[in-house]
Amino acid sequence: MVSPEHIIAVGGGKGGIGKSVICTNLAVGLALSGKKVVLVDTDFGSSNLHALLGVKNPPLGFINFFQKNSNHSPSLLLETGIDNLQLICAAGDNPGSADINSETLGIVRDNIRNLDADYVFLDLSPGVSYAVVDFFNLADSGMIITTPELTSVMKTFSFIRAALFRRISILFRNQENLIRLVDHSDPTLADMETHSIDILKEKLSAIDPKQVLVVDMIIDSFRPCLIANRIRYEKDLKAGENLIELVKKYLGVEPVYLGYLIESDRVRDSVDEMTPFFIKEPDSTPANNLQNIIDAFSNAHG
Repeated sequence: MVSPEHIIAVGGGKGGIGKSVICTNLAVGLALSGKKVVLVDTDFGSSNLHALLGVKNPPLGFINFFQKNSNHSPSLLLETGIDNLQLICAAGDNPGSADINSETLGIVRDNIRNLDADYVFLDLSPGVSYAVVDFFNLADSGMIITTPELTSVMKTFSFIRAALFRRISILFRNQENLIRLVDHSDPTLADMETHSIDILKEKLSAIDPKQVLVVDMIIDSFRPCLIANRIRYEKDLKAGENLIELVKKYLGVEPVYLGYLIESDRVRDSVDEMTPFFIKEPDSTPANNLQNIIDAFSNAHG
């Protein structure tokens, strides 16, 4: 069975930060370099990737799974008009389409793993729901988008923390005395004081010291990539540096900083015209920024 060489999830702690635009253009950039790429919209409640690519009224998407219980992913692949780039749409904007069950999510994940491509990009919903975080952790590499605003930086920190604690919670899921330290979905059962890795390790040491080494292994293997978007001033670049220091201090995680994209009318215009800026303005500063990010990612994962 053929499977992707690399699954890349692109997420963010809040909406409106340009995540889908960056995800789309990253996929376009790699497709234009000759790689076989599939772009997957996993925002089941508010899908929009097709519009960013100029695909109007897509005839197929994951909604077909939910309605017909089909599991034949190749039938969902749509041509984008861009060489080497195909698209799988989400569930549309039908009421309740975001509220899919774990079984259906499992079918979606299995089909993603079985796609025939060099790269599969997953554009995630904003926020830290279990479905979003599980898609992020499914990927071989995770990219997280932030903007310089403090609210965005803090939400990005929360996203990284949620993804890390979710990885640990899956390991502890059958141990009631440990799971309450990292699963905060029910505040009445959880230990809400465990908000940093140092506190988690301290409490684990008192309950089961061997698990501290296991947590360290999970942390060492967790290397999310960070992209700063909508940079306007030189001081905005410090947002990425500050976030990395925050994540190192409280989570023990060392993110990989891939680069930034400037704030640009050219990017906004490309969205309105339903044409990726990497194609519409290939010599623009945002396109050069994006190429630098692709190069940094390739070097980090080469």
